[in-house]
Amino acid sequence: MANTENQRPAIKVITAVAAVAILWTSVFSVSAQAISDENSTNTETQVSDELLVLPNGDAIVSNKTGDFDIVDGVTVNIKVGAKGYKKYDVPKTDVEDALEHANIKLGEYDTVDKSLKAKVKENTKIKVNRVSFKKTTKTKKVMYKTVKKKTASLYVGQKKVTKKGKKGSKRVTYTKKIVNGKITKTIVSATKITKKSKKEVVLVGTKRKNYQMLVNNPTSFKTKSKGGIGTLYDHNGKKIAYKKVVKGPATAYSSEVGAYTAVGSRVHIGGVAVNPRVIPYGSKLYIQSPDGSFVYGYAVANDTGGFVYTSNTVVDLFYPKESTCIQFGRRNVNIYVLA
Repeated sequence: MANTENQRPAIKVITAVAAVAILWTSVFSVSAQAISDENSTNTETQVSDELLVLPNGDAIVSNKTGDFDIVDGVTVNIKVGAKGYKKYDVPKTDVEDALEHANIKLGEYDTVDKSLKAKVKENTKIKVNRVSFKKTTKTKKVMYKTVKKKTASLYVGQKKVTKKGKKGSKRVTYTKKIVNGKITKTIVSATKITKKSKKEVVLVGTKRKNYQMLVNNPTSFKTKSKGGIGTLYDHNGKKIAYKKVVKGPATAYSSEVGAYTAVGSRVHIGGVAVNPRVIPYGSKLYIQSPDGSFVYGYAVANDTGGFVYTSNTVVDLFYPKESTCIQFGRRNVNIYVLA
């Protein structure tokens, strides 16, 4: 039954023999008139359990006092589902009666655009929406959760998966609302896990690298280049991109305060000497040992020296103290060219 449908009181039919005789006399009189009417297309009088419907749509009904009234007939336009409007001759009562005498049954979820108790008149339009629901079921994957655990066994920026995650699955039921043959709404009406997912465990490094040399480098700069052939994490765990990497032995040098480099700038921590044919002057660099145990940090190529002709050294790192240079000695480094 539609949401707005209510039971109406039954209309009593004449039961007394004398009353029936009078009633049928009236019916035959009206029917005869209807038959002679050129505009009438239906010459039969309809008799239901509740009332008599005349050919022109008028109805004979009992009133509150037990007498009988003739209810005027009207032509209404009713649209059912996706079909177009169709004309029906019905008693001039309410929408519920109009649908009943048009032989239009309402389904459990059907709706009407008017109250069933709304009065009808000539050319009233009534729209009935056929509503149904359809369920479908699909199986979907369930993503696993990732649990991160800090560890001092890895350097900052490093990660390690100790337990690989596994996806699960679930059965999802969708309920579709169909109005006049078209889907108007889809909701998830039920979900059931059919296979549990397994968490992935990832170790995240917290160990800091040896920054003894970097601490005394107040003029080192930070940059993030775009593009390049690869990426790495700096000593702060920041991801940076590099254009190329030059690998080889490094040495260290010192100079008197205020000395000038090959490009005309004063020597400083973070300024390094290179072979300009391999690493152009002004290149922004990041320098550390291959295993990350030593980090010089961010630097700029601003000097050169005789080492480019006498050894296979790829970079000469500047330190203000000669003792620091002696301590550094000679060791292999990776020079990441950032820009």
